[in-house]
Amino acid sequence: MKINACKAMVKENNFCVLSTCKDNLTNSSLMLYLSDEEGIKLYMLTLKGSMKYTNMEENPDVSLLIDTREHIFDDEPHVKALTVYGRSTIIHDEKLNQDIIDKLVDRHPSLKALASMDKATVVQVEVKSFLYLDGVNDAEYITVRKNGEADGRR
Repeated sequence: MKINACKAMVKENNFCVLSTCKDNLTNSSLMLYLSDEEGIKLYMLTLKGSMKYTNMEENPDVSLLIDTREHIFDDEPHVKALTVYGRSTIIHDEKLNQDIIDKLVDRHPSLKALASMDKATVVQVEVKSFLYLDGVNDAEYITVRKNGEADGRR
């Protein structure tokens, strides 16, 4: 099942495009992220009051685009793309927030300046489903159950 390929793609990459929506106006942001070990929870850093923050406060349904452009080699010339559909949660617990910020900065040192700002906070996205594209013609939609396994239904 391609769910393992989806989870691997989440875990092996660093960048995504986060898309949020509020009042039928979409916003997309290039983000660095960190995933949990299973590849079904992603963590990103944002600022309280930013457009993406206020969008997620009002509408927690988000999508993320992750692709393999960074990893294209001569022997695998096509791009794989993964759309992640999920539900965002703003982490309000101060200790948990700081623990995740520390992990994000360890993985992505370029986030250090953002992480040091007073309004810095963590957003968690829990995966609800994936749309996996391997090249142009191979696409599969996969719903994720609470236990992280694929649901056979569409």
